[in-house]
Amino acid sequence: MSPLYTFARILRLISLAMLFGGSTATVFAAITLIFAAKAHGVPALEAAATNAPVFIEFSKVAAIFAVTLVIAEAIEIKGDLHSLEGRNHKWRMGRYAASIACAICTFIFSFGIVPPMQQAMTQMKTNEAAHTEFERMHKLSQVIFSGTIAFALVSLIIPALGGRKVTD
Repeated sequence: MSPLYTFARILRLISLAMLFGGSTATVFAAITLIFAAKAHGVPALEAAATNAPVFIEFSKVAAIFAVTLVIAEAIEIKGDLHSLEGRNHKWRMGRYAASIACAICTFIFSFGIVPPMQQAMTQMKTNEAAHTEFERMHKLSQVIFSGTIAFALVSLIIPALGGRKVTD
């Protein structure tokens, strides 16, 4: 195994660990804070807006790890082209597809959802349309961010499901 391929495998695992673990931890912290705020009479959407800076900052970190994931998978795919016709190629292709889907969800979250949410957040106390837009983007972000988490997890566990050939 070449040093570049080994580096790509390590980079892939670190990227997926951050996208799965970091995203899950961010969601867990946000949910905990929202429930605590609601218990003190703060409306859920206002509590979500209070947590938004955490998601905004994490979206920057997540975008970087999504880029490194795509690079790592591209290196592995390039080195793996000769064996994709083998017995376990479906598991490998599934892993690659899950990684790419994870990166796409992360890019949508980081570049398509967070900037409009951030814009709406600054105006939502005085502008009803901005408030509605923030609420819409917040609901959409839950679906897309869930995709990041789910696809990262799938990409992490597929090598264990497909046997030794998936990772060699």
